[in-house]
Amino acid sequence: MQIETLNETIYKAAFDFGSLEQYQILQELQFNGYKLMGYKGASGPNQITCGLPTWFSESFTKMYGQIEIDCEPLYRVYVFEETDVRTYTTIEMQILSDEYPLGTALVLNSDGSFSVQEGSAPKGTITVLNDRPTGSKNITIGLASKILDQYAPFCAFNSIAQDTVCMRPNDKICLFIAQTNIAEGSMVKNLTGLGCTFEFNSSDVQYNLKMTRMPWGITHTDPEKSVNTKYPNQSLNQFLNIAG
Repeated sequence: MQIETLNETIYKAAFDFGSLEQYQILQELQFNGYKLMGYKGASGPNQITCGLPTWFSESFTKMYGQIEIDCEPLYRVYVFEETDVRTYTTIEMQILSDEYPLGTALVLNSDGSFSVQEGSAPKGTITVLNDRPTGSKNITIGLASKILDQYAPFCAFNSIAQDTVCMRPNDKICLFIAQTNIAEGSMVKNLTGLGCTFEFNSSDVQYNLKMTRMPWGITHTDPEKSVNTKYPNQSLNQFLNIAG
């Protein structure tokens, strides 16, 4: 069985609120109840299109000084025993697998446990065969990735009994700030605030970012890094997920 080794790289998005300007912006964000929202992309057939699960939602009241948001490309598969997933549905990870590297082919057994199949999944993916009896109700499955020292869902797929879902995570990230009550796992379709996207790879493992005011947003401190501004009402699926 050929599977990829666990990736020990830790990606970082860093903010430094030590300067007077950034400290003042942080105070205003805290006073006005803003949160930092994070989303991550994936691809594959049968992906739910009403939005993406909120990967993390962190209040600025918990931030001060130098902040590093650690993103580890380590994955678990979750099961949510619901099929009617709409915008603002909150994904609940009712079943959560062990940690597996990309290239792993899994079976979701009828008792809710996971087992590893012989052979391997296509490179860069995790596949799941839903081995529940034919005629069983559809379920929602997806990948959870480690962020801020915990696993949280970032993609969602429709899973049919006796069918296989192939999920390919990518390392494109979207961050934006918003005044919202949205929590981790909630399905969100569009940005509700100004933000940015960037992509981690072997040469870009850390992005040093800063907040802007009027309008509130996020930009980079290193002009050599590719950080793209994103605007309210833009679709998260459009620039984070890859069709098919």
